[in-house]
Amino acid sequence: MIVKKQRMSRLGILRVTLVGFLSIVLVRIGYVQASDHFLAGIEQNQWSSEEKIAPIRGTIYDANGDQLAFSMPAYDLDLYLPGIQQVGSVKIQQLSSELGQIVGAPTSVIEQALTRKDVVWLRLYPYFVHVSLAKKEQVVHVFHQMNIGNDINPYKTYERVYPDGDFASQVVGFVDQTGNGAGGIEREYNQYLAGQSGSVQFMQDDLGQPLPFDSVLTKPVQNGDRVYLTIDAAIQNYAQEALATIQKRFTPAHAAIIVADPNTGAILAMATLPTFDPNQYYAYPASTLDTNWAISDPFEPGSTFKIVTLTGALATHAINLNQTYMSGVDYVNGVPIRDWNLWGWGRITYRMAMIYSSNTGFIHIGQAEGVQTLYHYIHLYGMDQPTGIDLPGESNSILFDPNHLNPVDFATMTFGQGLAVTPIQQVAEVGAVANGGDLLTPYLVQKIVAPDGQVVYFRKPHIVRRVASSAIMNEITNVMIQDVNQDPGLMAYVPGYNVAGKTGTAQIPSPNGGYVPHKYNLSFIGFVPAHHPVLEIYVTVNEPLHAIQFGNDVASPAAQFVLEKSLRYLNIPPHGVAASSMQNQYQKTTYTVIPNLIGDSYGAATSALQTTGIREQWISAPGVVAYQWPQSGTDVPLSSRVILDAQGPQSTANGRVTVPDLHGLSMVDAVSICSELGLSLIPSGDGYAFSQSVPAGQSVPLGSEMNVTFVAYH
Repeated sequence: MIVKKQRMSRLGILRVTLVGFLSIVLVRIGYVQASDHFLAGIEQNQWSSEEKIAPIRGTIYDANGDQLAFSMPAYDLDLYLPGIQQVGSVKIQQLSSELGQIVGAPTSVIEQALTRKDVVWLRLYPYFVHVSLAKKEQVVHVFHQMNIGNDINPYKTYERVYPDGDFASQVVGFVDQTGNGAGGIEREYNQYLAGQSGSVQFMQDDLGQPLPFDSVLTKPVQNGDRVYLTIDAAIQNYAQEALATIQKRFTPAHAAIIVADPNTGAILAMATLPTFDPNQYYAYPASTLDTNWAISDPFEPGSTFKIVTLTGALATHAINLNQTYMSGVDYVNGVPIRDWNLWGWGRITYRMAMIYSSNTGFIHIGQAEGVQTLYHYIHLYGMDQPTGIDLPGESNSILFDPNHLNPVDFATMTFGQGLAVTPIQQVAEVGAVANGGDLLTPYLVQKIVAPDGQVVYFRKPHIVRRVASSAIMNEITNVMIQDVNQDPGLMAYVPGYNVAGKTGTAQIPSPNGGYVPHKYNLSFIGFVPAHHPVLEIYVTVNEPLHAIQFGNDVASPAAQFVLEKSLRYLNIPPHGVAASSMQNQYQKTTYTVIPNLIGDSYGAATSALQTTGIREQWISAPGVVAYQWPQSGTDVPLSSRVILDAQGPQSTANGRVTVPDLHGLSMVDAVSICSELGLSLIPSGDGYAFSQSVPAGQSVPLGSEMNVTFVAYH
């Protein structure tokens, strides 16, 4: 019995020992497995890398579908200074000289940058930012020649191009060196235009180079949306021509012209002085880049504000236009306030007070309606708050507190002095008169289209509120017509059309109180045809020189020029003339949308294009489409061409590219295609490609120059 118990005890000990041993083994195995996963994670973190894929920024178009801003391929070049500095001062001088010749920089600037000790990786702005493919290859070749090829790192990016220079630059804006919108539409709609970066993860070797066949796309790139403006290129050109004449004749401190559709609030043109070229925005002062005079700086409007005073008085029946008063001078709290001609016109009606722009008449009108009524109509016209136009930097008006307003300040307010408003606020104000009483929000973007063609934003006219009845607005319109017609030789009179308008001549306040002697802000605002308006215009000129200081002499002629040209362009007939009988030299262009052809066979691509009326051109032998220009979803005129390639963008492995046929392409498209292929296009003329110095189909070295002549025809 004792022996049996001893045997059982030994077996129990053995079992416990075996269980303990197995437990230790299992724990060890678990530890090794966990360590293996941990070490594998460390290894992957050490040898894997993730690279961002930059999106293509969306294109900005005008109302007719022409490109105002687009992005084309370019490169940013990062230089590893410690490696470069090891070659010695003599070779650095040689390197600086050769790089300077390629990128157009002084040798001394390059040499100074390459010898900096406080920087490891240098991206020298602007010389090594947004470099073309051809220049990038030349720079890399120089580094390889000097056996320092590992000390330069090119990154593919995109350069923002504004093909028309300063055309509508304050509206379009610009993109700064970080790639973000920094002004105008570029800034206001940056979230749509910028797109979203993609990313790819890959394993790398000990030199940081990607291992082949081991990349994984972790996030697809989303290119930016296309933004379509309400700006009409022809009308914008007329406005800029008029401003150029103003600049030449009067050299003002600043000026602006706004043209709008008073029935919708759409801005058809917005031109300002001073202006800038967004391709070289860094060459202009911040005051020019940050200030859009059409929306950003309020000023005393003068007589154009009298429309607000008159509306309140007529709407509340405080006066009627046939009542009379004695013009010339009024005394308010003992302070004499005179008409602009000092002696007045004797006893005249309130209707003539508007036509003659009598200050004393509007003192009487304002006193008849009272402070509260005037401020109520200032509010109804939206002149006590920003309009909400879709541009950055809009300012608000500057008004007296109605509860602390003395009689003299109220008297000057009635004729537009002593308060300050912006030009865009006045455009919204007079637009309400033109359309019969609705205050509309002005806007510049009509729609936004995603890369897949889906419309993600569409703008409809927005009525803020009703200002007054159509009968009141019609009464004011008739007075404004008489205002223009009183002297067709001077005002913004357009033969054959009823133009409703009002001039303004306002003194400029002095920082020390009172007003600056002999300095004025001159303006004109109006619409046409008066009773069925399609165009509203506002012209403001600040501190013009060499001129009689009246809006009639400086601002009105510019308005007349723009209106007359625009009416012909829009085929708006004069009174009593049918539109069909007018010979319109500006035929409207019909547009179509380019389909997505990537991956289509030659036959499928040809068939798809035939249904749209777009012609095709192959760079290489026809086959499965690997590359197309313009991109799918782009609006183009009928009978345009799409460039197709079965090989994709040309490889630079052999250093040669095939020259495309550019005949008939716009300058924007021709530049974009050559940039993508690695050719350097040297344009002359303007319009559409007529001839090219290198025949289509010829194989040439990467970076070759090609002279292309453009002519103005459709």
